[in-house]
Amino acid sequence: MKLAKYWVVVLAVWVSAGAWALEGGTIRGTVYVAGNEPLPEAQVVVVGTDLVATTNGEGKFELRNVPAARQELKVSFPGYRDSTRSVTVMAGQVVSLEADLELDEKFGEEIIVTGSKFGEKRLESPVAVETVGAKTIQQAGGVSFMTALSAMKGVDYVDNGINEKRISTRGFNNQFNSRMLSLVDGRLAQMPINGLPLGGQLPTPSLDVKSVEVVVGPASALYGANAHTGVLNVLTKSPWDDSGVSAVLRGGSQELLDGSVRVAGTINKDFGYKFNGELFRGLDFAPDRDLPSHYFGSPRLPLVFEGDLMGQYETRTAKAEGYLYYRAGDWNFKGGYGFSIHDGVLTTNAGRTHLRGWQVHTQTVSASNPNWFAQVSRTSSEAGNSYQLERLAGVLQASGGPPSDPASLEGLREQLKFIDHSQIIDSEVQYQNTFGGVKLVTGLQLRQYNPSTEGTSLSDGGGNRLSATEFGGYVQADTSLLRDTLRLVAAARLDAHSNYTPQFSPKAAVVYSLTRTQHLRVGYNRAFKSPSLIENFMLINNSLVGNRTGFFIRDAEGNLLSEIRPLVPEQVDSVELGYKATFFNRLLVDVVGYHSWYRNFISALTPRANPTQGTFAFYPDGRPVAEGTPAQGSLSTFSNFGRSRVAGLDVGAEYLLTPHLLLNGSVSYIRLLSFQNTGPTQKALLLNVPDLKLKASITLQDLVVKNSFVRLFGRYQSAHAFSAGRWDSSLFFQDGKVPARFVADLGLGYTFDNGLAVSAHVFNLLDDKGVEVLGAAPTRRSGFVQLAYNYQGLDF
Repeated sequence: MKLAKYWVVVLAVWVSAGAWALEGGTIRGTVYVAGNEPLPEAQVVVVGTDLVATTNGEGKFELRNVPAARQELKVSFPGYRDSTRSVTVMAGQVVSLEADLELDEKFGEEIIVTGSKFGEKRLESPVAVETVGAKTIQQAGGVSFMTALSAMKGVDYVDNGINEKRISTRGFNNQFNSRMLSLVDGRLAQMPINGLPLGGQLPTPSLDVKSVEVVVGPASALYGANAHTGVLNVLTKSPWDDSGVSAVLRGGSQELLDGSVRVAGTINKDFGYKFNGELFRGLDFAPDRDLPSHYFGSPRLPLVFEGDLMGQYETRTAKAEGYLYYRAGDWNFKGGYGFSIHDGVLTTNAGRTHLRGWQVHTQTVSASNPNWFAQVSRTSSEAGNSYQLERLAGVLQASGGPPSDPASLEGLREQLKFIDHSQIIDSEVQYQNTFGGVKLVTGLQLRQYNPSTEGTSLSDGGGNRLSATEFGGYVQADTSLLRDTLRLVAAARLDAHSNYTPQFSPKAAVVYSLTRTQHLRVGYNRAFKSPSLIENFMLINNSLVGNRTGFFIRDAEGNLLSEIRPLVPEQVDSVELGYKATFFNRLLVDVVGYHSWYRNFISALTPRANPTQGTFAFYPDGRPVAEGTPAQGSLSTFSNFGRSRVAGLDVGAEYLLTPHLLLNGSVSYIRLLSFQNTGPTQKALLLNVPDLKLKASITLQDLVVKNSFVRLFGRYQSAHAFSAGRWDSSLFFQDGKVPARFVADLGLGYTFDNGLAVSAHVFNLLDDKGVEVLGAAPTRRSGFVQLAYNYQGLDF
């Protein structure tokens, strides 16, 4: 009996031990990036088993019932190098693990988010996306991060001054380029009154920019109105990306003095903060007296030179920005405020505007987790004492011309100043998840435009309130077939506008992976541009008028010459064929060909009636435009006219010749294939950009001297005709074209082991005296020396 009990006990212990062994152990851990930022959605695999886990919003994971033994764990995430860790698992026990992933620096492996609204490798994106990171921005130099965008393939870059840079894509540029959407961390970053990108007035200094992504081509299916030729998205650093204190001080030619600072940190990995600030001052480039484009006023009187109205071309900017971050489980919360105040000269279709104390305010709150994203932002502006130089010139013409001392004009400037209390409310809710192998992204966006100029630049005088509302919803499905060699993407969006009928924007793309590093794609996109506030409601000098109502153009006898109908949204349908590939992890090739069809094309501000030439403009109710003023019957406005076809080709390559020598180059060609003009008094359509662009750079890193760099960059653009508002190349150049231009930039720098870095940059090295676009003052050779300091360690 005792022997039987003994064997029962032995059998029970053996069964219990077997069950314990069968149960296995548990592995819990956290995956980080750069040692301090938790990485959500990383994949953790127990090698040789089917056990897989995905990290949550705090970068944490858990694997249960792992067989008791020495196990290998593989941690991976797109764009980062895989990490393999060994752990010893014991039955019934928990083992802890931390893994740190590093960015994969291979060509094309950069992770981008703007193309599909979720993270993907640039090499595999179904649309054309160009990107630059913080390192490239530093090496390119420049007061603004926009300088680094000059090297982007397929991008038209315009240098309007030391702190005023602009870009456009796919042609049809003008001084009010509202065909490209400008964003910061996904929120709208445009001037409320005119739709222009904030550019130098953006409260975010370059020191806080993590990367800049540009979708080259139509993108309305995900971004709605005015993502007509592309999207520019500035991505900023979080405290987990970069904690510590960074400071930059630069000084140089044009009396340039610029200082910026960034302070960011984390507390207990749940709370974060960052504060940015910048003070900038310099003398901008002034136009020469032999430039006929910078003489203003009525042609019936002696013209007034712009320089006689300005005195010094001083430009100044002050910026301040602060954000708080909080993490609660899978959720991330962010809120902050930004401010900038700016003095300088802004080139517009209506002439040149002297900005004096122009303010921009931004407020943002957002919440996100691996599936949800919600954001609300407000951007408002105050015009300060800004005024239009051409209006001042007109007043001075009538009084005999400008005085010898521009300072004596302060009273007139005050009388002519703009008033602007405009604002934009931009909001979005987005959901994404994977269902049965299909990645689904869907969302809703609401934008509310509330201009207020008291009649100084829009037709909102006398208590006439203006507003516009855009509401849109989108859905995108993304899946892979044939063992991930065939990727299918389809998206659709419907937008409603308070002034127009709904717009439908479809998108479709197929990406075929010839090999892991070679991808061929074909895509179709439809996009639209809604008329901006300026295009609808402009009212300057009584004769520069937005087109919300339509007009009739008649001759001196009252005969109808043409009818200008009220504006409607412009539409483009585009087909693209692209090829992206890397070879031997040294050579990246990117080729994009496109063909676009435009309908209801919206013109730039264009003169349509001039009484001195026998044409007179009337509103539909029969009233003369500018009634009761010296300009009665004159009209410059916007209109829909014609259809056009445009085709182009962008070819780019990067070659890492040695670990220390990087070569980069691109060729872009665009052509207006056809145009049907339906407006009898409307000028023929112009692309307003160079047909041909060539760009190339050579970058030496750690060659001979460790921690050093030397970068030489050059860009060429062909001569091109340009017409937008008062700027018409046929009036100012003998052959009717803005001359071809070649510009070379040089930068070099060295970083010390203690976090201190010194660099020097020279722009327009060969002192080319041309311009990228009519209306800008020629930018001469300039340069600066920069000191930068970076301290890491404010993570507690």
